[in-house]
Amino acid sequence: MPDTESKSPPKRDPGALSSEYHKARKQLMLWAGILFIWELVGIDLEKAKDAGGNAGAIIGAIKSPQAVPWALLILVIYFAFKLRIEWGQCNQARREMRESRLDYHSAFMVAGAAFILYFAQTISHVQFANAVQTPSRSNSILFGMSAAAGILGCLYFLWEWRTIHKKKRKDLIFIAFAQLALLLLGPLITLFRSSRPRWSFVLVGLAFGTLIYIPLLYWNAKKQRRYYALTQS
Repeated sequence: MPDTESKSPPKRDPGALSSEYHKARKQLMLWAGILFIWELVGIDLEKAKDAGGNAGAIIGAIKSPQAVPWALLILVIYFAFKLRIEWGQCNQARREMRESRLDYHSAFMVAGAAFILYFAQTISHVQFANAVQTPSRSNSILFGMSAAAGILGCLYFLWEWRTIHKKKRKDLIFIAFAQLALLLLGPLITLFRSSRPRWSFVLVGLAFGTLIYIPLLYWNAKKQRRYYALTQS
């Protein structure tokens, strides 16, 4: 007896991310990496100029060497904009894949880290690599990152309770404020007992923590929405 059941056509693999996307991402990672290393290591252009040699000759030819970080910032902004444009023109099925989203967002995380490091050092007039070697400063940065995790986590759980579960899961309110207290009070008491807090470095920690945790919470929120939609269907 012949098989009358119709076979479903094989699923086609989504088209790969475009070559223009990969070019823009490579350029963004390159210039963001250069800016990050430039700020983290710290380069005294005047001393390098006086040292002579090939590097001194190149730096001496630059009319405004102190404007180099600004040039790097402009390049990072331009290629971040170009990457966003090229991402929007890629295959939608490919863009919805987890690996593609990680590849896309990781480039912006590197660029964001470079921006935060640049502006934090410019405002505080302190070299970050030297600051973390001082206990009070490193503890302040860690407290800022912990505070960012606590605040963002609390807001996320309240959002999940209100938006996804429609105010049905009351335990999420307890979880939200319990983890907020845990991530704020514990590190804060430790910070005050060990050393005097440096609030400028607490703000730096908050910025870095926000940069790290927001993409993670965003990814988790999308995952929760899909799971809840499947369970309710």
